Amino acid sequence: MVKTVLDRNGKILLAIAAVLVILSLVYMYGYGHDPLAPFEGPKLDPPSGEFWLGTDHLGRDVASRLIYGSYLTLGLVVVAVLMAMTAGTLLGMLAGYQVVPWLTPIIVFIGQISVVFPVRVLPLLIITIFGNGLLGMVLSMAFSIWGQFFWLIHDETKALHGRGFIRAGFMLGSSKWGIIRLHILPHLLPTVILLSTICFRSAIGVISTLSFLGIGVRPPTPTWGSMIADGHPYIMQAWWTILFPTAALAGSILLVNYLGNTLERMWNRKGTLAEERRDNGEISSSAAS
Repeated sequence: MVKTVLDRNGKILLAIAAVLVILSLVYMYGYGHDPLAPFEGPKLDPPSGEFWLGTDHLGRDVASRLIYGSYLTLGLVVVAVLMAMTAGTLLGMLAGYQVVPWLTPIIVFIGQISVVFPVRVLPLLIITIFGNGLLGMVLSMAFSIWGQFFWLIHDETKALHGRGFIRAGFMLGSSKWGIIRLHILPHLLPTVILLSTICFRSAIGVISTLSFLGIGVRPPTPTWGSMIADGHPYIMQAWWTILFPTAALAGSILLVNYLGNTLERMWNRKGTLAEERRDNGEISSSAAS
């Protein structure tokens, strides 16, 4: 199924990503330097055999910092998206199916608050409450995107409320929790996964913006945003200090977007094939009768 939806550009993109991952592992374990410690040598040294991506204004290895920053940036984003996905999906189904009727207005009110603030303002408020650091960064990203999961799942759950298979499960004696677990959640799972790829892109934008502003992860720990901010004053004399973290940021967003589009095509194709089989079965039954 994957081969049928991967076009030529997708294969090239995935091949490039695989090569970059392999090169990063080779460099880190064979040539890499301490990403936090400055090198006692020329500052802003261009890419060379010793420093594949050059050094920054403090003499630190750009390649090692980029790889370390990739692990940190992507790791924080994954944790934040998983938190937002879990909370938004669970609360969206609870409110949409009204599992606890008295709790539904409270959940909806919290969901409304989450979309009042712009996506770049809410993280600042969260960090103000929880302070700088990894916890504040993860919570700020999760709070900024969980509302997207909540409202989409809430509306989709309400739309499923009157479907035949939901009514059948209820008439057969299933509890509301059982219907959510056995019927609603499996039906919404493709939507949740597709939305996760979109929110992944948004979360990368949030962490990069905060890091660029010097908020969140404390220096000298590198993230893509902080590396772009550090290299910005030297863009004319040391282009490599800003080019490579910018390319990593743009490339990751491009790859996630393509992944989301590929998954969408896979599920659309699967749904089309299912409809064709159902129609063929109906035609065969009609012909037999």
